[in-house]
Formats: sequence, structure tokens, C-alpha cells
Amino acid sequence: MDRLATERIKLALKVLDSRYDSAVKVTNAEIETLKKSYLAGDLDGLVIEEIAVAVIYEELDCLKTARQQAKSA
Repeated sequence: MDRLATERIKLALKVLDSRYDSAVKVTNAEIETLKKSYLAGDLDGLVIEEIAVAVIYEELDCLKTARQQAKSA
């Protein structure tokens, strides 16, 4: 997993943690960064927590695909 993917996952986890831990603060800039990293499509109607989960799934799917390609090479 590359550094940028790791950072996207960390940011998504921070967003999810902030919902349950008042000590964890997420800035508007971090929210915008997470929204920009969401590649699956339209953001309309999605709350930030749904976007965070989707970003994590996207990164895990990319990792799975990369591992499968490495095995078949």
C-alpha cells in the first residue's frame, strides 16, 4: 500500500472516530480532502461518514487488485 493510500485511510478513520470521540477533531480542510479522494461517483445525499467508509473500501479493493495482479505475474 502506498503512502497516499495509507493517508486516505487514516483520514477516513479519523472522521469515523470523531463521531464517537469528542477529543478527535476533524477540520473542514480534512473533510474536503476526504471528499476529493472519493472516486466512486456522486456525493449528493452522502454524509461524511458514508464517504469515509467508501474511501476505505476503495483503498482495500485497490490493494486486493494489486495483490491479485502480483500473484498472476
